[in-house]
Amino acid sequence: MAENENGISEGKFVCCTLLILSICLLAAFPQWMLMCLFAKDHLVYTLTCLFVAVVVLICIHLLEPLKYWRPWNYIAIIICYELLTLGAASFLMEWELVCTIIVICVALLILVLVLLVCIVLILTGFYVNPFKVAVVGAAGFVLAFLITMMDVLTAWFFWRDLAIGVFIFSVIVVTICHVLITYNNFEVLVKDDALLVAIVLYVNYLLLLVGGRVSAHCIKRNIEYFEETTRACIEVEPSES
Repeated sequence: MAENENGISEGKFVCCTLLILSICLLAAFPQWMLMCLFAKDHLVYTLTCLFVAVVVLICIHLLEPLKYWRPWNYIAIIICYELLTLGAASFLMEWELVCTIIVICVALLILVLVLLVCIVLILTGFYVNPFKVAVVGAAGFVLAFLITMMDVLTAWFFWRDLAIGVFIFSVIVVTICHVLITYNNFEVLVKDDALLVAIVLYVNYLLLLVGGRVSAHCIKRNIEYFEETTRACIEVEPSES
């Protein structure tokens, strides 16, 4: 397999990226399960970890030493990863373990399917400029936020469902664009870029995880709503007759 100007082959880069991503996921799953079982009233700490992780991630992308200088890049990535993992637990704590496992698996399944779609697009070459599509994905996040704000301004029961649907769709689009942009820029990638690509994929997985958790809440809320509506209709019918 042909190598780029930095002596890295596509197969080696992909394997390295998937290996790092797999390690991140395998290390995160037990932490989330333990947090789900034993963490009580720790939301302030986990949310703080999440916000700090975002700041660290921004610094990694802006500061060259944290991106490519060893060992500082590895230290920064490990710190960012652990903070992200603990921060994501904010959405899983004080919840049933079975539900947590289901959401984790569903998010993982979606990520795998998205990566398979990326492989098909790369092999066929049937895709448009990923930079332009990424703008659409970013606009989707803005739209999801605006829909959430509409829930404050206008009373409609399904605003949250619509918002989370747009959010998950945007995450999928951004993930696909991230992979395609990485593929298009393969010639200039170095070995340590695999670490950054894997972390971004992990962040996208966390977004899918959060989306899955909120979706589970919305589904439960909708079931309760329809049960109450049905019960109310049944009670009204005898009184009318």
